[in-house]
Amino acid sequence: MIKAITFDLYGTLARFTPGRYEIQSKAAAKFGLTLTEDNVLKGYFKADEFMSKQNANHPIRLMDANEKLKFFTEYERLILSETDPSIGLKISADVWIETQKTSYKLAIFNDVKPVLKMLKDQGFILGIITNMNTTGSEILSKLKLSGDIDFAITSLEAKSEKPDQRIFEIAFNRIKCEPQQNIHVGDQVLSDIYGAKQIGTNYILIDRYCVNETFIDGPRITNLFQLPGVINKVYLS
Repeated sequence: MIKAITFDLYGTLARFTPGRYEIQSKAAAKFGLTLTEDNVLKGYFKADEFMSKQNANHPIRLMDANEKLKFFTEYERLILSETDPSIGLKISADVWIETQKTSYKLAIFNDVKPVLKMLKDQGFILGIITNMNTTGSEILSKLKLSGDIDFAITSLEAKSEKPDQRIFEIAFNRIKCEPQQNIHVGDQVLSDIYGAKQIGTNYILIDRYCVNETFIDGPRITNLFQLPGVINKVYLS
């Protein structure tokens, strides 16, 4: 029996505002680069995979300032590589530093509140499991999700990052839930889907930007409105 549903945060429930394309194009323009939204989207797909692999080996939150700059220089190079495959590290570092001058915040997607209410009405316990260097209570407060989500566990609190099993175990212990009684919903194949598979919990990939169209290793949705139907069809029927 499914008792709980856990969600990744960024790319699943929330996004940056202003958006990634706006931030990147504004910064890149200062160095003579013209970006397209499609190339930025493809670039971020590669960059976020790189981030997931990094967090699985040596978490970014544990890096010193020099290590972080080196990591985010390569992260930026991957973003820009769809525009210029031969882009160098120097200009990548310059663009990354420039992006950090733009103030941005997290905002939830429009489908989040109504779908969370539907799931709550069905009796599910709802949680967030996220690789963010803040606390769960801060996330729920800032996004005004305290009445919609029952708990949030972050990598800062768990001292581990998805796909590490420990962050999932802490979440399941919090709600007294066995892995097979949970469904994890996330947008990253390595950190969310592989992490869920490792610990034996159910999973659904959310692919809001249709960059994982070849994914065949389980259910895939492109927006949260599709989630209740998939849960009912795949896990409750």
